[in-house]
Amino acid sequence: MRTISDRQGMTLKAAIRRAIEIAGGARSFAAVTRIKEGNLSKYGSPNEEHAETFMPIDVAVEADLEAGSPIIVSAMAEMLGFKLVPINGVDEDATVVTAADALNIANETGDVIRSITSALADGKICAADRKDITREVDEAVKALKIVLKKVGA
Repeated sequence: MRTISDRQGMTLKAAIRRAIEIAGGARSFAAVTRIKEGNLSKYGSPNEEHAETFMPIDVAVEADLEAGSPIIVSAMAEMLGFKLVPINGVDEDATVVTAADALNIANETGDVIRSITSALADGKICAADRKDITREVDEAVKALKIVLKKVGA
């Protein structure tokens, strides 16, 4: 009998999907890892046929590296009752909001706007459009969360 619950498995799969999306999607991520696009999709799939198919740990680390955030590793740590912290503790620069932060937010939210207006150009939002919009929103949210963290919110 496994010690990981179905709910924990779904939590891992959700983290995998999110990391792959932020890393540029399965096609893009497959180009920088040892796993093919189809298998990457299975690792994040909530479908019953792939319920027992999980991402190898080296690929999970690569996904987090490509995403620029420990999304999968954080989900694992939380399941074990732990929280990740940076090796060097709190980075002094991590508490200072800079012009680069503002520009990053502007760029990322601009990408959201471009994604939405591009999707609306043909009058309807299809599955590929939704995927693109979601990825851009995730990236914008990430940029905003960095600033929130820096201002102590």
